[in-house]
Amino acid sequence: MHGSRDLEPLFPDRSSGEPVGRQFTRRLRQAIESGLYKPSSRLLPRRELALRLGLARNTVSSAIEQLIAEGYLESRIGSGTFVVANVVKPSLEAADGPHVLPASSRRFDLAHDVLRSHAMGYGVLRAGVPDVTEFPHAAWSRIARRKLAELSDYLQYHDLQSASQGEPALRDAIAQHVQQFRGVSTDPDRIVIVEGTQAAVRLAADVLLAEGDGVLIEDPCYPFMRIGLHAKNLRLHPMPVDVDGMEVAGAPSARLAYVAPSHQYPLGVRMSLERRQALLHWAREHEAYILEDDYDSEFAFDGKPLPTLQSIDHHERVIYIGTFSKTLATALRLGYLIVPPHLAKTFAIARLVSALGGVRYLQATAADFLAEGHFARHVRRMTQVYAERRKAVVRLLEEGLPSRGFSIGGTNAGLHLTVIAPPGFDDVAVAVELANEGVVVQALSAFCIERSDCRGFVVGYGAGPVAAVLDASRRLLRVIERRALGS
Repeated sequence: MHGSRDLEPLFPDRSSGEPVGRQFTRRLRQAIESGLYKPSSRLLPRRELALRLGLARNTVSSAIEQLIAEGYLESRIGSGTFVVANVVKPSLEAADGPHVLPASSRRFDLAHDVLRSHAMGYGVLRAGVPDVTEFPHAAWSRIARRKLAELSDYLQYHDLQSASQGEPALRDAIAQHVQQFRGVSTDPDRIVIVEGTQAAVRLAADVLLAEGDGVLIEDPCYPFMRIGLHAKNLRLHPMPVDVDGMEVAGAPSARLAYVAPSHQYPLGVRMSLERRQALLHWAREHEAYILEDDYDSEFAFDGKPLPTLQSIDHHERVIYIGTFSKTLATALRLGYLIVPPHLAKTFAIARLVSALGGVRYLQATAADFLAEGHFARHVRRMTQVYAERRKAVVRLLEEGLPSRGFSIGGTNAGLHLTVIAPPGFDDVAVAVELANEGVVVQALSAFCIERSDCRGFVVGYGAGPVAAVLDASRRLLRVIERRALGS
């Protein structure tokens, strides 16, 4: 009970006629019974509590002693006064009636449905999740301790540009990284640091779109991007994805297109150069922009990677999105946008208005981690690790999948592949059955919007050791075979 909101129920009403001592005792008792003050939580010291509430210290002490005697509180020598852990709360009166949600909240109805289909939990087959046991703890911790010595500097804003776009050192390091790894040409002033891909898409939508604007999205697509755009009351135009990526021919007029051309999620296909050129032409023709989500392209296994859309865009229509969630750890929540020069100032202002920047200490640690070469070494090492896992999983699936109607896609990059099942196959039932056995795998149909031929599984191989991934994959195969024979 250290925040001002926690103290609000305790402030005396001096116009009520009830003695303030009795009033404070009653209010504190009610706060404990209602669960506002949790069991085992510590109260402020009596002197400070009296000062904050404008009461005499004796008044506060008398009330606390009364509630200690009643069994609501306990005093621990040298530690303070705590709420008793086993206080029995009386049943609360029922509300007058169900609350009616604001109409605007209906924008999030889709999110409830999508999240429910993706809420079975995490496991070694979860797609897009890196192996945190392989995280470079020693190097990161060493840099973090060094930055901790400078913590006082990072607990305040440096300047408005850093608050809006991120730490200059991190933007410098990212500019060098994307040039070396992806051939993306930029300068630090065009980079905006955000808390991952979701935050990047949200910021881009804030800058570029108005309510009701149209957006091209892939079908199937990354579900959290879809629900984020839907929540902004935008008109989504699902475009089918095949082996060459998102179909561009016949695309309607829109203000924005969202694509993952280097490793489409979830199908894992790579957009052909012809389709990339067609999409750039569409953007110029409609004066639209393209969000290029390059979420895990650092892990490329087979073939020569195609150039990024950003690197072949000569008309400033592509906004490039990168993230460290797949290469390092999802919970770091570090990502970035690289925006065209004419949008850089507007994006910086929008970021400043919406968030006043991110965590400077974390960004400073990441900056040195990149600049000292630890990130590049980690990516090179993990590319080999994930390539070996991918190879083992592909070999197992190729040998075990039913020969009729099943295939494997998306094996050339990233942290997942896709098992394509024949139309009508009940992939959701398989996913539920496996979840009951403790194996989490995502049904491909849960990613689809309008397509009825979308059946199969999104299989990750990055989240755990190869033995565990193979064991879970074998269990997946057994259930697939049983269901396929049964159908």
